[in-house]
Amino acid sequence: EKIKIDTLHESPLTMMLPLVILSLGAIFAGYLFKDYFISQELNFWGESIFFINPLSTDHPPFNFIILTPVIVTLCIPLSYLLFVKNKSFCNWIAEENKPLYDFLVNKWYFDELYSFLFIKQIKKIGTFFWKKVDVNIIDKFGPDGISSLIKSFSNKAVKFQSGYIYQYAFIMLLGFTALLTYLIIKQ
Repeated sequence: EKIKIDTLHESPLTMMLPLVILSLGAIFAGYLFKDYFISQELNFWGESIFFINPLSTDHPPFNFIILTPVIVTLCIPLSYLLFVKNKSFCNWIAEENKPLYDFLVNKWYFDELYSFLFIKQIKKIGTFFWKKVDVNIIDKFGPDGISSLIKSFSNKAVKFQSGYIYQYAFIMLLGFTALLTYLIIKQ
């Protein structure tokens, strides 16, 4: 979804005021307690800082120091011309260097490589365990197997319910005989 520039705005005062108060507090707290951190008498840092002298007294050459602000100053109007005034120039550069542009836009194809190496392989392993192990072994001999066995027994038991008393008496006689046989064999 594209964001329209005219809908952008600065944060409201309810967001800015606490930030200003926090920043002023940080400045004054730093000023008030600076002696605890950098004082030689208190030795706050102890042995955590092994060097008091600077690591290097060499400075970069003067032309490097001047080069950064000069480049920034020159690039601001150039960026304005390229990205605000004349957008077709950037499109032309992108079209002329299409393979490099696609490579960079697609984040060096890291997502595709990661998906190929890890995601698809792990998904295959997960699908195997789901279909072969979970469905065919755990569910077959676990909850699905037990429920289908009970359903099978109940379907067979329904056939005995005909409504005739002599059939019920016969089933009770069979059950009583099985119980007596079990008790006699157990002793």
